[in-house]
Amino acid sequence: MIEAVYEAIKNGEDVRQNLSKFRQCMKEEAVPEQADTSVFIGLLSAEDPKERKNAALVLGDLGAQEALKPLYEAYEKEEKKFVKSSYLSAIGKLDAGGIIEELKHIYRELGECSPKEEDKKHVNAQLKELDRILAKYGERKKHTFTGYDRENVVILTTGKDFYDVTARQVVYGKTKPHPLGVLVATRDLKPLLSIRTYRELLFVVPHKREIGTDAKEAGEILADCGLLPLLLECHDSGAPFFFRIEVRSTMSPDEKTAFVKKVAAVIEEKTDRQLINSATDYEVELRLIQTRSGRFFPCVKLQTIPMKRFAYRKMSIAASIHPAQAALIMQLVKPYLKEDAQIMDPFCGVGTMLIERNKLVPAREMYGIDLFGEAIAKARENTQNAGDRIWYINRDFFDFTHDYKFDEIITDMPPRGKKTKEEQDAFYARFFAKAKEHLEREAVLILYSNEIGFIKKQLRLDGSYKLLQEYCMRKKDGYYVFVIGYKGGEL
Repeated sequence: MIEAVYEAIKNGEDVRQNLSKFRQCMKEEAVPEQADTSVFIGLLSAEDPKERKNAALVLGDLGAQEALKPLYEAYEKEEKKFVKSSYLSAIGKLDAGGIIEELKHIYRELGECSPKEEDKKHVNAQLKELDRILAKYGERKKHTFTGYDRENVVILTTGKDFYDVTARQVVYGKTKPHPLGVLVATRDLKPLLSIRTYRELLFVVPHKREIGTDAKEAGEILADCGLLPLLLECHDSGAPFFFRIEVRSTMSPDEKTAFVKKVAAVIEEKTDRQLINSATDYEVELRLIQTRSGRFFPCVKLQTIPMKRFAYRKMSIAASIHPAQAALIMQLVKPYLKEDAQIMDPFCGVGTMLIERNKLVPAREMYGIDLFGEAIAKARENTQNAGDRIWYINRDFFDFTHDYKFDEIITDMPPRGKKTKEEQDAFYARFFAKAKEHLEREAVLILYSNEIGFIKKQLRLDGSYKLLQEYCMRKKDGYYVFVIGYKGGEL
């Protein structure tokens, strides 16, 4: 089909519509060998502005480097403002290094102009494309976070039931519970960066009230609420700051997209583009979290702060446990862990549970078993990054044998997946029976699972195991941590 569309364009038939069809066809079909980019370059001077626009976009999709100069010249000559950003979009897909100074000059001029109300969206569209191009060539200024010693108010996100686990690790600062985790007011931010039991560090936006769902009003509040002063005070150099908006709410995807676009546009306008929306290359994530009232709680995640807690975890698979969750589990069960223990994870995945266990209480020997070869390869890489020594074996746990026994079995139990209830029941029965082959007397099992019924059933049936402690980790999907003692015989 793409060949026929190209021939129609070449012959001047329904050019505007066929240019759009050509772009669609390119997503599924190879560009025909006879396609001559000069045909599309020639259309940059067509009378119909939409033909010029679509021709420019096609040249960008084609990666037609020979079109760079014609595209730039067409941009300079273009009188229809709605077309100009398309030339820049195409230029951004080519090697634009030879005209980068010209593009920087255009960027400065557009940033300093005061367009009419009806022209603002077209100017902003050009600026966004220029932002992408300049970022690609390292022309966008990167900020370094310097606000470690100022009075910061942040949230360490964690489950509300385990507020105290994270709060008691805060050495400098005042803490109190928050719906998202632990609210911390401190003048020494650096120690917080080494705490492993929270997922994210979010800055509280200096605004005393929640924000409503009217996009224009929300944008105006966020532009004037102290966000920009906070960013300026926390970084080594001034504006602009590039941001994206993340909305967590019950809105539909379409509603969310429209809301974000409007809020971002208002913020840009009201801050004179000291805050610039950039969905992909950004340093500031402005997060709006809907509360029970239906309004939004605003907070900020800064990509400018180097977070190295889980730098080892370069590799993961779909079923991988989050390292902060693994670290939280280890903190909870710490009274049952002993130094220099011999530890096995029979379903180790990418090694996260073992690595986090060793960071909290150093072990002597650690073994990770998994049937999934890709997971084992990734576990080895993560372990090397962490500087640990763990022996990984690509094998089914139920076929595993070893010369000596283990003090601990620590694992994230495999999810049920497509197993029937009966099959999962049998799996847990096999697991507890097999575990006995590998456990020392007085050993412990640390199991993370959402199969509370099957675990409790095995504990009732087998007196050599005893439940020492359990923690509900995720009420929504029934995930628990079970600490189980093994006596090596009937209790």
